[in-house]
Amino acid sequence: MDSFAARQACRDGRYDEVLAMYGKAAPDGSWTCWDYYYYAYALRKTKQYRKGREIARAGMIAFPDFTNLHGIYCWCLYYLYIQKFDERTHSPADFRRAVDAILKYSRQEAYSPYALAVWRMVDVLKNKPGQANLMGAYLRRLDPDQLPDQEKAVTLKGRERVIASDRERWYSLMSRILVKEEKYDDCITLCQQALNYFPQLHHDNDIWFSYRIALCQLRQGQVAEGRQRLENLLKYKQHWILYRGLFFASQAEGDSAAMRRYGASAFLAGGEFKGKVNFLVQFAQALENMGGYEKMAYYHYLLARDVRQDQHWKVKAELIAKVDSYAFPEPNRRDLMDGLHQFWMAGKHAGQTCHKGRIERILPGGKAGFLKDREGSQYYFRTSSLYRVRPQEGERVTFYVEDFFETGKEKPAHRAVDIEPVLLYHKS
Repeated sequence: MDSFAARQACRDGRYDEVLAMYGKAAPDGSWTCWDYYYYAYALRKTKQYRKGREIARAGMIAFPDFTNLHGIYCWCLYYLYIQKFDERTHSPADFRRAVDAILKYSRQEAYSPYALAVWRMVDVLKNKPGQANLMGAYLRRLDPDQLPDQEKAVTLKGRERVIASDRERWYSLMSRILVKEEKYDDCITLCQQALNYFPQLHHDNDIWFSYRIALCQLRQGQVAEGRQRLENLLKYKQHWILYRGLFFASQAEGDSAAMRRYGASAFLAGGEFKGKVNFLVQFAQALENMGGYEKMAYYHYLLARDVRQDQHWKVKAELIAKVDSYAFPEPNRRDLMDGLHQFWMAGKHAGQTCHKGRIERILPGGKAGFLKDREGSQYYFRTSSLYRVRPQEGERVTFYVEDFFETGKEKPAHRAVDIEPVLLYHKS
């Protein structure tokens, strides 16, 4: 075969000529390594990935020291088994073998499918229970120092958005894995590196790296340090996971009142109950141990059971036994949620002043507004803080006031939270 002519045709983009040159001939002992290379290269360029994989593999077997074919072989594997992998219709075993082959025959560098294959595997594994160790093993195949650290501009649902760079994403996922692996010192070091390295973090990663440091401190017994860090984070983001962390800190300190306050705050904060289902059980166990909260412990167990049934998840025998161990009559879902909501409100705002007022204005977009109390003070609020209240001007409400820190400002402002109809619990 004339590999020189094939090389010139490939350089000129005349791939059909290369295919015609080799297509009618079967690879035999007369083929050089370059014959395999140019034929496989033309097949890849014309998107004949299955045949390209076959020819590249045959050349790799015939010339095991000729590494030029490895790149073509790996790209064909990527396009065949990885790029559009869907486990509902494709073979997970073929996908896994393709990823592992790419990691064997290529390196993490420009124009290589190496990093793309790892990221696709991570995407498949990250939402699967019990796969943290395997996901960590693949993440460790990447060198973060070689990952691009430029943020990405993408279009999602017709809107332009800026997302984290691959390097920031690696730090975020790897720090989560280290927590699961109970490698707390390594996690703290990694999170500190991320906070120091990136001038701007995305997706609230500045919060979540600090949160993981606090979580590691709690699990290492540095309760005061972890609690202080979590309390500082709450100034900027009132996420239920932060409240859950403070619940565990209070539990370690034996502070029952703080446990009730932070646990209640976690359930009142945003987020679906299916994400909090395990914490419902943990909070119920804590209420049992406190004594005097048997009915509320039962209500939390009951909601955990109902959420699992709603999601068609397995309900553990221990949870069923807990629910059945109480003699209280089982409420309907609305009464259950009303009872829990009232308990959470009382726990979160114990000792605080409950204000009364009216919704004064809803801002364009409907996600926020202002309300005014009876003394004439005006407070900003988010409509996500409304509980069974219509976001309409003139609605009479009760609410609480909390401090929060506006973006870029160190001085706290005030806003209204946990806004309810004035007659929900305060009947005239």
